[in-house]
Order: sequence, then structure tokens, then C-alpha cells
Amino acid sequence: MALKSLALEANATAEPVAPSAEAPKRGAESARHAVDNVSSTDVCPLAAVAIGGKGRGGFGCVAINPPVMLAEAEALEIIEKEFFKHGIKLKDCPELDGVTLPSAPEKKRPVMLDLGTEKGDVMVEFISHDDVRRWSERGDAMFVSSFNVYDTRAAATNAVNAIAARKGGEPVTVGVFYDPFAYVPEDWKSSDASADSSEWWRERCTEGKRIAVEKLKAQIDSFFEYLARRGRLPARDDAPDFSSN
Repeated sequence: MALKSLALEANATAEPVAPSAEAPKRGAESARHAVDNVSSTDVCPLAAVAIGGKGRGGFGCVAINPPVMLAEAEALEIIEKEFFKHGIKLKDCPELDGVTLPSAPEKKRPVMLDLGTEKGDVMVEFISHDDVRRWSERGDAMFVSSFNVYDTRAAATNAVNAIAARKGGEPVTVGVFYDPFAYVPEDWKSSDASADSSEWWRERCTEGKRIAVEKLKAQIDSFFEYLARRGRLPARDDAPDFSSN
């Protein structure tokens, strides 16, 4: 209001100006430009490392305690079920316009995310170890001889920043989740002391998978807590109840 009053006072003594046919056009263009440059994208910050996991791990000849990874299809199924608990149905591969990948600015929009609602008002991206190449600033994982290092959390951070920089477009809420790269505690012991090495390894992987799923679910809980704090929880769909799963 103060700016408007100053403008009126400044024009009070000015000579009347004949209306210009160009003025409405310029005004419309300015308004459209302002709308196009306002972000309509609400991207949830990543969960704290202590909750969601470090998302960093190495594999290869020197990996004494390698992490347990989640297959992308398995992770997306977990995400779908957790969203269903909140009454939100997700489908495959929505498009998000106005986003440039950090590692490949020459790749123009639209960018394909993993999941989204039918309306396109909520979208999800899960960063797997394969996605590190797509969303990292380097555009690649780090390869050292036969030892490979992946950082899904760093790639997820880049995804959050890239999506948050989107301007204009339809309003959308985006959740970015990542493979926590679960490590089994070094003091973990098999339930069967007489188990052979193959059985020991299978049991260890099962425990690692349990930890990974727990941390991924914690990331999802953090997403909905963020939306609740901001009063942005989407309307519920008639989604099935997976609360007993």
C-alpha cells in the first residue's frame, strides 16, 4: 500500500498522458513474465542423515563391509504403499517441465520423474545408485580401480536443488527420496552359529534390507511431516489401506 500511495503522489502533478494501446500489452507481458519466474514447486527438504541414512557406499575388492542396496523397483513399491497409507495414489512416470538436470544442462525439459498422482500435483523421485549418474554434478559415480563409490544422498540434494529452481508451470509438491545404503552393524551376528558362509551372507543381506526399508520409510514419514507443518497435505484419494502390511 505504501508503494502505491507514493506512486499516486508522484503522478498527481504530472501532465495527463494520452492512453497508449501498447500499455495494456506491456502490462500483460510483465505480469506473465512475473508469473513465469515465480516458483510453483514445493520440494520437501531431505530427511536428516540420522533418519534417512548417509546414502553413501562403496563396492569392490576393498569393501570389507559393503552396504545393502535397494532395487529401484522394490523401493518404488515401498513408496507407493506408504503413500497409499496417506490416501494418495501414485502412477508411473509423470513429466515435470521446467527442470534441467544438474549433470546434463543440454537435456531440455520435460524431465521424467518416477511416480506421481493422476492430477500431477504430487510427484516423487527415488534416487538409486544408477540415478547417481543422472542427478550428480559430475554426471557419474566415482570409479577407483575395481572399487566403485556412490553417493545417493548427494545426488538427491542436487535433485532437490534442480527441481526447486523450476519457475512457473502448474503447482506441484515433490518428494525426493534416496537409497540409504544400509550398513549392517559390525557386531551383528547370525542367528545360527553353525550357518555356512552362504547362509550367513543371505541372513546378513536380509538384515541390511530391513534397515534400508526402515530408513526409506523414515524419509517418507519426514516428507508427510513437512507437508503437515506447512498445511499442504494433499486431499485423500480412495486409496487402499496398506497399514497392516
